[in-house]
Amino acid sequence: MNYSTHIHQAKIHFPELRLHLLDESEFKIFKNEDFALKCINKCVELCNNASEKLKINLNFAVNYNYAFNAKATVRKQHSLITFNIGLIEKLENIIYESIELFLYENIASLIIQESEKERLKKISTTCCIYYLFYHELAHVIQSSEAKESNTFDLQEQYSNERPFDIRQHIYEFDADLFGSSMSTYKLLEKIKNINNQFEIFDLFNFLTALLFTTGNIIIIFSGNLFQKIYYRENSHPHPIIRILKINEQIMSFASKNLAIQREFFDAILQRSATMISQLEYSEKIRVNYTELYKNNKDEIIKYIDEIEVKNENHSELIRFKTQEIFNILNY
Repeated sequence: MNYSTHIHQAKIHFPELRLHLLDESEFKIFKNEDFALKCINKCVELCNNASEKLKINLNFAVNYNYAFNAKATVRKQHSLITFNIGLIEKLENIIYESIELFLYENIASLIIQESEKERLKKISTTCCIYYLFYHELAHVIQSSEAKESNTFDLQEQYSNERPFDIRQHIYEFDADLFGSSMSTYKLLEKIKNINNQFEIFDLFNFLTALLFTTGNIIIIFSGNLFQKIYYRENSHPHPIIRILKINEQIMSFASKNLAIQREFFDAILQRSATMISQLEYSEKIRVNYTELYKNNKDEIIKYIDEIEVKNENHSELIRFKTQEIFNILNY
């Protein structure tokens, strides 16, 4: 199916969104139509693959909204993943600004040639789209497996939920796990050389860039909720804790496929944390990533352990069938 077919199906099964979904004829509304088309076409491709191989009725659409947001909606036998216009437009800026800052970093400035910059941006863009799409697909599968009888929405924009529901945090960590696994898989596939081997500098740079850009996406989704640590509050876990878990998953996935010492991955984690602390976010605020973790380490670990225990009560989670779904989607 092409995008127009997806929109047609989405409007039939989700009629309340009829006036909010962007038609293909309206793509000129994007500031950079070329980037938007690449993002949308990749999502359509991933959606078609998931629909066919997982045997689900899934569509993809762009929502006419400038907020930085994405959403998974499940209604009975039909599911819809939407990216806002604002997400697609801001995504380009996040990736390009992240890579520009990355290239000024001491090590990168010494070992990355100017000719490699476009390759770094291109692969980082693909990996970020993979993370975002598969994060939303995880929500679709969670909701379907939980057999929610009514419309079930999970959106990425943070909100102050009352009453607090720990299940939403559980679902977000689970979706992050799947999204980051799929993006790491794609990264490793993209940077292999013609002999199916990895250059050590490529691994060092591209894995750092993946951690850095994904971390920036998480922080920007949170609005201004990253300055003060919190645990059992809001619709999503604190961005710093999400980044910690995503980094752990990316490094775990990579280390299982690479015979490299642990110190290599520790250096990547430290490098990306330093970069995050250097970037200005909303209202010119910086995130002292390392300091936040150091000052709250015991409580963060306690909260993560609590989530890990509660995961066992939710058989609908992707983590219990990640390898099975991964194999179906990629072979």
